[in-house]
Amino acid sequence: MSLATLAAPVASFASRAAAQSPVQLQGIADAEFWSTSGESRLLSRNDDRPSALGRIVIWGAAEPVSGLVFFAEAQGEGGPARIGAHEYHVDADQFGVRYARSPLVVVDVGRLVPVVGTFAARRFSTRNPLIGVPDGYPLVYPDGAEISGEGRHFDYRAALVTLPVSHPGYQPRPTARLRPAVGFGVTPFTGFRLGGSFTAGSYLNDDLTQSELNGQSWSSYHQRVVAFDAAFARGYLETHAEAARGSYDVPGRTPAVGWTYYGEAKYTFGPRFFVAARLERNEYPFIAPAATIQPIPTPTAWTVQLNDFVDGEAGVGYRLTATTLLKASIRTDRWWPPGAQTLYGSSRPDGRAIAVQWSQAFDVLR
Repeated sequence: MSLATLAAPVASFASRAAAQSPVQLQGIADAEFWSTSGESRLLSRNDDRPSALGRIVIWGAAEPVSGLVFFAEAQGEGGPARIGAHEYHVDADQFGVRYARSPLVVVDVGRLVPVVGTFAARRFSTRNPLIGVPDGYPLVYPDGAEISGEGRHFDYRAALVTLPVSHPGYQPRPTARLRPAVGFGVTPFTGFRLGGSFTAGSYLNDDLTQSELNGQSWSSYHQRVVAFDAAFARGYLETHAEAARGSYDVPGRTPAVGWTYYGEAKYTFGPRFFVAARLERNEYPFIAPAATIQPIPTPTAWTVQLNDFVDGEAGVGYRLTATTLLKASIRTDRWWPPGAQTLYGSSRPDGRAIAVQWSQAFDVLR
């Protein structure tokens, strides 16, 4: 299993630019329809009213000199079914420069793929066997510099990046600060890979007051995340699993510890038709200054609570053509306790979601 399957699609695409053309520009257009029920903030879309959204992802690369590749990827998404504060959003997820003269040593500088975890390689609709994504592995793209490489039976990556592994709504918004992140993998035989990754560094922000920080610097409170992943493919079966444990220093409190894991399987019955399922379990640490969520503020106090839930998704996919994919899935979740608190001050009881997704890949230059 090559490193190209572990990096984001745009990164592996960039590394192949010279093999086909010095300039490439490709993308994916998605259309989704959602119908949700219950009151789950994880699954609910458009206040549980049937709704739709559209998405377009475009990535490109240029190789002016052999081994030197400039690459970028941007995404735009809009519609009432979108999750977020705004109905429309456009962002540049990745951009930078790659230098690669050998598969053993590849250098990237710019906005990078997350080093911890491996789901980023399958986040695009044409590679994700389902419509949803694991909630425990949010895609946070840091700026930084990375060196990576692969051999016959191993791969590695080591980077200095600016952002922690954070989940919006569960920890305060982080201030950018350099931190190390490393990952590795071993492939004892074709179709089977085991890997791990780790990062440590600050996760709070410089807007917090000295009283909230217990008289310390915001950057002195650290997060430590260790993750493990496995992938196995044989015949028409493809499986993936990941697990991570995070520890967070909290002002005036003992460290908060949380974890997440998921397992996923896909079985292809023929060239066009496949089924897939994913089961996820999370126990996130919700961490916030008490003054931000309590009616009577206590500037020096912090709220720390573990939010425990499980969610699962099952679906089917059918390839209408080599570049057109149609998928449908159903997803449900269950929370313990039912009134779990979040940074938004709302409860997250159980819910369900049914979704249909149409995906069209395209090559702009063709």
